[in-house]
Amino acid sequence: MSGQTSKWREEQILVICPGSQTTMAQLGCGELTPPVHRFPTRMFKDDESDDWRPYRTYKRKKAVSTPSVSNGASNATTTATAGATANGAAAKDEDEWEYVEDTDSVEGAVYPIRAGRIANMDAFLAFLDHVHGILTTTYHNTPIMLMASPQWTRPDCEAIARYIFEKTRTPALCLINSGIATQYGLKWPNMTVVDVGFEKVDVTCIYESQVVSHLDVGSYPGPERDVSGGEVFTRKLASLLKAKGFDYEMAEQLKKNPICEVLPYAPDTPELMELPADTGDGSKIVAPIADIDDGLNIDGKDVEDEGVLDVANIVVSGQTREFLAKKEKEKAERAKAGRKAKEREGNEAAAARTARLPNSKRPWNVFHYEELVTEEVPVAAPVPAPAPAPAPASIPAIAPTPAGIENSTTDVTMGDASGATTGTAPEAATATTAPIEGSAIDVAKPEPSADQQQASVGSEAVKPEEAKAEAPPAPAAPETAQLTEKQTKRVRRDIEIGIERFLFAERAEIDRIVTAIYRAVQGIENMYMRPYCWENIVFVGNGTRIRGLKDNIMQTLQARHLVSPSSATMFTSELPSNLGTPSGTGSQTPTGSFTGAPHQLPTTSSVNPLLQAATTASLGIPGGPAAVAAAAAAAANANAPGSNAGDASSAPSHHFHSQTPTTIKLAQLPTYLSEWTKNGFEEAMFLGAQVAARLAFCIHNLDVQGLESQRLMSLTRIDYNEHGPKAIRSHSMLG
Repeated sequence: MSGQTSKWREEQILVICPGSQTTMAQLGCGELTPPVHRFPTRMFKDDESDDWRPYRTYKRKKAVSTPSVSNGASNATTTATAGATANGAAAKDEDEWEYVEDTDSVEGAVYPIRAGRIANMDAFLAFLDHVHGILTTTYHNTPIMLMASPQWTRPDCEAIARYIFEKTRTPALCLINSGIATQYGLKWPNMTVVDVGFEKVDVTCIYESQVVSHLDVGSYPGPERDVSGGEVFTRKLASLLKAKGFDYEMAEQLKKNPICEVLPYAPDTPELMELPADTGDGSKIVAPIADIDDGLNIDGKDVEDEGVLDVANIVVSGQTREFLAKKEKEKAERAKAGRKAKEREGNEAAAARTARLPNSKRPWNVFHYEELVTEEVPVAAPVPAPAPAPAPASIPAIAPTPAGIENSTTDVTMGDASGATTGTAPEAATATTAPIEGSAIDVAKPEPSADQQQASVGSEAVKPEEAKAEAPPAPAAPETAQLTEKQTKRVRRDIEIGIERFLFAERAEIDRIVTAIYRAVQGIENMYMRPYCWENIVFVGNGTRIRGLKDNIMQTLQARHLVSPSSATMFTSELPSNLGTPSGTGSQTPTGSFTGAPHQLPTTSSVNPLLQAATTASLGIPGGPAAVAAAAAAAANANAPGSNAGDASSAPSHHFHSQTPTTIKLAQLPTYLSEWTKNGFEEAMFLGAQVAARLAFCIHNLDVQGLESQRLMSLTRIDYNEHGPKAIRSHSMLG
């Protein structure tokens, strides 16, 4: 017997719920909060070491920047650099490359779980080791609660148990079925869990915490398998909007948007849904406003009621015609302004009415698409250290000049120096360099004659070419690699979407889900369990976040498979004679000696078992009030007069005669967890995994029977050493 049972605190439990695309994980189960960490369920193969990495890793060449040098030392620096490169090329080749991890890239990703099944066990085990290594702080004292998909086989569970106990120091492991985990999170002992995932739909029927029936859609292995779940809706949406340039990512984001909706089930329409009227263009529907001249101006006053005019003065002035024309013009302008104001108010009111329409009544709606764009942005290279200034060379002496010229040179230089002292920095630089370039000396030179100017022009035309030929070639500037870095920015676009946002929900796909639910519940062997599964239906999985999907499935179920309790009167006898109603066991065989009142309904002692089974749908429940009433009725029927041929001599047996459901409804969700109410119960399996982890690892002071049940909920290291990985079959919560 294990001695490690119930010796862990709530903050030591590691809860992991893997999915096809996202894995929810959290260290600690004390607060019963939504998952803190979400990991993409993918791994990357390393080409060099054949190991698995959590992120895409690639090599790239390092960006090396060469500092700039002065012209005087450029030749020496280039020569030294070339010699060093030639001597240590092999040593530097390794340092030129660096490994980079791209956390957002999916290039070359391997998804170990496909449609609930483990497609790559090595990648999945490496992924579990990655999650365990990131979240655990006490490597040897962290029990694991791992949620298992119904598609996992026994060899899969044994391989996982072997890897966890042999590669890690985990003291205990508990595998829990995803349907059982949902039941622990929503507290109902009997329920039907519909898990709409990425590429599959699981329907699990649970009665008294035991899985009594299971059926899935789209999880069959194979390259050409017919997938189901949210992926079908995304592909359909992308195909409908392909003409508008939509790709897979845009369709996935639109599917999660509230404007993308599954309309209610309408059995009387050909499309089985009521689509809004489509005008054929992308403009919003606005009611036209007629141009009506009601004689009102902007202020709402009558234009013709303009007060009393001084007619005598107008006639005497002789400007009657001009005055009347002016009044008519003012009247027309006021009427026109009044009509424009009314049109503007009418358009605003129509736009407000259109904005108040629900999404299902709008033929067009605006989709705000947001995408992340990654760009290579140049980065400013680090400023190199300034080169040491060369030693100052001696200034050559200027040839002696006449006294007048020397004085003029001195005067110009002094004037420039004074300007540099009082002027700005650029002016100072110009004034300082002007004497050096010879501008001051040129001022003092005497003007040459015409013959000297022609000779100088001819000599100047030849001197630049000779200088170029004689001067040594200048060293090439060193090439510096441009440093760049990746920057991600968010770009938003507004796109008008028509009725394609309603047509993505194919009726064939919804019918597959409805048929799977009906067959799973009706496939329960014990018929008395079926009503409890019909009365508590729960939808989980992120695929059910699509607006209106759950309501449409429930409406389809109720319209196609629900039998109203009022129609159960067909089980009553409609014989107008004075014959007694025969029972299902053959008692009360009709005789001619019936003396009761004609057309009298059967009394309590002669209840028709078919009617009772159809209306109550609860016969055969041990210990229930209906079972007690049925047993009393059967005992009374056994003592009733008439033939008892066919009655069993032993205790009466109860039969369930309801072949179709009489009640189909959703289970009531808990309201005492505020964080889960905000987050939604689509991830209720994670909540149930936390509750089950408490029960399996953290509950103390149990009796002997409770301790034995708790021991069988998880596999400890001691039990693993005694029984091996096959013990996970009996020491788990796989249902």
